[in-house]
Amino acid sequence: MLKEELVDSLALTDALVDSLALTDALVDSLALTDALVDSLALTDALVDSLALTDAEADSLTLTDALVDSLALTDALADSLALTDALVDSLALTDALVDSLALTDVLADSLALTDALVDSLALNDALADSLALNDADVDALADSLALTEALVDSLALNDALVDSLALTDALVDSLALTEALVDSLALTDALVDSLALTEALVDSLALNDALVDSLALTEADADSLALTEADVDSLALTEADVDSLALTDAEADSLALTEADVDSLALTDALVDSLALTDALVDSLALTDALVDSLALTEADVDSLALTDALVDPLALTETLVDSLALTDALVDSLALTEADADSLALTDALVDSLALCD
Repeated sequence: MLKEELVDSLALTDALVDSLALTDALVDSLALTDALVDSLALTDALVDSLALTDAEADSLTLTDALVDSLALTDALADSLALTDALVDSLALTDALVDSLALTDVLADSLALTDALVDSLALNDALADSLALNDADVDALADSLALTEALVDSLALNDALVDSLALTDALVDSLALTEALVDSLALTDALVDSLALTEALVDSLALNDALVDSLALTEADADSLALTEADVDSLALTEADVDSLALTDAEADSLALTEADVDSLALTDALVDSLALTDALVDSLALTDALVDSLALTEADVDSLALTDALVDPLALTETLVDSLALTDALVDSLALTEADADSLALTDALVDSLALCD
């Protein structure tokens, strides 16, 4: 144990240590190379550089510690816990970590490259940059949870994540690129930019979430649900979505471009602009919804139903619709131009202008 000591350099090479504890210690460089350590604990310690290379540590704990650079390279750690710690740079490269937990932690940069992490949890943590990178099948995380966390940039590139949950979290930029995520849930979260590019997501749920920009590009999502969510811009481009549901949600702009959506449902939703361009939609249902502009251009829709809905202009241009039904709906302008509709039914509907051209 080092207590109230000043050490310039502490190096363990091909060493076997049961317990290494630094308490109220100041260390410029702490390096473990080809070392086996059962327990490594830093308490009220100041360390400029902490590096584990080809090392194995059962428990790595930093409590009220200040570390400029923490790097694990080809390292194996069962439990890595940072509590009330300040870390400028935390990098895991080709590392295996069963549990990585940051609680009341300030980290400038957190990077996982070719890393395997079973559980990654940020609780009341502040991270400027959180990146999971790899080229082949880089980072694998069973559970990634951000609770009351503040993250400037969260990026998953070629990453596989079973569960990604943001609860009471503030994230400036969340980007998934060629990533596979089973469950992505945002609850009471604030996200400036959420981008999925060539990503596969089984379930994407936003509950009481505020998102400035949500973009899916060449992405595959089984279920996309927005509940009591506020989204400024929602764009699906060449995306495949089985179910897209907006419930008690507000969206300024909802655009589907060359997108394939099995079911699109807006319930008690407020949407300024809803545009489908070269899109394929099996079922489009608006129930108790308010839509300023609904435009379908070169779109194919099996069923379009508006129930107790208010739509200012509704325009179908070079569009194919099997069934168009308006029930207790208020539409200022309904225009079909070079459109093909098998069934057009208006029941207790109020339409100011109905125009059918070609």
